Amino acid sequence: MKKVSMVLSVLFLAFSCKKDDNTGSVIVPDGTEPNSEWAIPVEQVRDGGVGRDGIKSIDAPLRVLATQASFLNDDDLVLGVVYNGKPVAYPHKILDYHEIVNDKIDDFAFSISYCPLTGTGVLYDRTIDGKETTFGVSGLLYNSNLILYDRESSSLWSQMLLKSVNGVQLNANAPFYQLIETTFGTWKNWYPGTEVFTVDLRIAPNYDQYPYGDYKTNNDYLLFSVPIELKTIPNKERVLGVKVGEQLTYYRFRTFGQLNSYVTKEFNGEELLVFGSEKDNYMMAYFTKTTDGEKVSVRESLLGIEEGGLFMDTSGTKWDIFGVAYEGPGKGDQLVIPTNFIGYAFAWAAFYPNDFVTFQ
Repeated sequence: MKKVSMVLSVLFLAFSCKKDDNTGSVIVPDGTEPNSEWAIPVEQVRDGGVGRDGIKSIDAPLRVLATQASFLNDDDLVLGVVYNGKPVAYPHKILDYHEIVNDKIDDFAFSISYCPLTGTGVLYDRTIDGKETTFGVSGLLYNSNLILYDRESSSLWSQMLLKSVNGVQLNANAPFYQLIETTFGTWKNWYPGTEVFTVDLRIAPNYDQYPYGDYKTNNDYLLFSVPIELKTIPNKERVLGVKVGEQLTYYRFRTFGQLNSYVTKEFNGEELLVFGSEKDNYMMAYFTKTTDGEKVSVRESLLGIEEGGLFMDTSGTKWDIFGVAYEGPGKGDQLVIPTNFIGYAFAWAAFYPNDFVTFQ
C-alpha cells in the first residue's frame, strides 16, 4: 500500500502551470525551457505537477500468454495491436500508472501511450528520421491530454494530435496505426493466442486500485479545465473520434447496440465503415477503399467467427481487424484507415470544438 500511496501523492500534486513572466513560455518541470515556438497555444499548456519522467514509462516490458494473465479480468479494458501476425494486449490498469510503454515486435519499434485523463490510447512509431528512440512523459498537458517527449530530440508531442508541438520536430506528424480498444475477453475471443504486456508484479503497485479515485465515472470531476462545456453528452462518455481530412465525426456505443454491427457514412467526401458493439465494448473505423483505390462493400461480418477476421466483402475477400485482406481474390490488399480512437467526449470537444457542436 505504501507504493500505491506514493503514486497517488505524485499524481495529485499541484496542477498550476508554471510560466516565465518575461517570455510567456512554459517551464518544463525538470527546470529546462522548451523552444519558444509552439504549434499549440502555449497559454493552454499546463504543468501536471509530476515532472519529466515523474510518471515512469515502461522501457523493458514483459509479456505473458493470455492463459497466464491471471491479473486481468475479462471485462478489463486493453489496447490491442497485431504485427507480423503477433497479437499483444496492453492493459489499461497498468497504463493508468505508467502511461507509456516502449515496446518492439520483431523489427517494429513503437510506443503505446494511454492518457488516463482523456481516456485515449495511441500508438507512436519509435523510429523518427531513421533513428530509433523511446518516448517518455513530459509532465505537461494540453487540453488535459498527455504531452509525450521523444528522448532522441526532446521534442514534445501532443498525444491526441499525433503531432510534435515543440522542439526540433515541430509540426512533424506521427503516422497513425490502428490500435484497438476493447475488453480482454473480446480481444481473447478475436486472438486466442495473444500475448499480454505486463511488469514484474512482485514489485509493482496494486494495479487493481485505480489511481484517480472516481475520475472515470464522475462527469463533474476534471483535474484540468478545458475551453468548452458539454451540455448534451456526459463528459466521460467514451466515444470514437474519426478524423477525415481536418474534420472529425463521432460515434457512440449506443449506435451499435448489443450485437456486432456496422454502419456506413459519407463524411467530408469519403465513405466510412465503422464497426462496433456495446456488449463487446469496441468501435473502430475504416474507409471503404483500398490503398489502390478499389471500392469495398461488406457482405458479412467475421468478428468472433474467424480469428482476427473483420468482414467478407462482396467479392469474397476476407479482411482482418487491421484492414489487411488475408483470403480471397484481394489477398494482400490494405484498407485505408483514418485516424480513429476512443476517448472521453470532453477531450474530443476540447480538441475539435467546431466539429463537436454538431454531435448527435
